[in-house]
Amino acid sequence: MQTAGILALPVLLWAAACGSPTAPTSTGVAGTVFRGPVAPVCAVNQPCEAPFKASFSVQRGTTRVTTFQSDEQGHFEVRLSPGSYVVVPEADAPIISPQSQTREVTVGTNGLTMVDLHFDTGIR
Repeated sequence: MQTAGILALPVLLWAAACGSPTAPTSTGVAGTVFRGPVAPVCAVNQPCEAPFKASFSVQRGTTRVTTFQSDEQGHFEVRLSPGSYVVVPEADAPIISPQSQTREVTVGTNGLTMVDLHFDTGIR
């Protein structure tokens, strides 16, 4: 009878591992990142911002949760559990004081939350 208990243990451990919360989340945030102004003087009917390709970290409090990179058109998508986060440009981002430019995002409970993030280039 003791042998049956020993044989059942690996099955129970496997079943517990399958129910772990490490499965990918179906929620997150997606959108476009912009930087601007892109010229010292902005003209009417001409964009004063441009898509921004850069690396970003996502933080909850002081904890770094993940990182992501926007593409050439500034588009990004990152999977996150519902809640509030702060997006921080990485130190090599071509903007003024990247670490001081944070943007708050709140991830909803269903699907992707769409946002546009705007960062200051310091051009004036």
